[in-house]
Amino acid sequence: MKKADAVQSIGRHLNFTTGRMNALCQKMLDPYDLSLPQWVILSCLWRDKNLTVGRLAELVGTGLPATSRIVDRMIERDLVNRHKDKKDGRVMVITLTDKGRGLDHLSNFYESINAILFDGFTDQECEQAFDLLGRMQVSAKNALQ
Repeated sequence: MKKADAVQSIGRHLNFTTGRMNALCQKMLDPYDLSLPQWVILSCLWRDKNLTVGRLAELVGTGLPATSRIVDRMIERDLVNRHKDKKDGRVMVITLTDKGRGLDHLSNFYESINAILFDGFTDQECEQAFDLLGRMQVSAKNALQ
């Protein structure tokens, strides 16, 4: 029988990698008093300016309730605003405050993380890693349908 730590489980590897990557991200974001989920939302808004919570949830990959809670905390911290859409008053849009815009020097933060995670990888290996992970996402999505 194999030792438990020798099991070749993609889920285990992804879980450990995600945990360590998230810890690394948090360590790098701590000086800015940002959580990783807050940075992800800011990143979307730096690129698209005005987004609904529903659209943010789609882009971030979290559920609507979780995204709403993150946005609520960001409003309390004066990073974003929520207001009615000018074209459709029933729709609420999220926009950046001056404070949120002032953190846009972090917009390419993910590049630093990628550089650390792909240290020692060739360009071809990096492309292959993204391709393989993307294919795994599609396989998991298809299996759920």
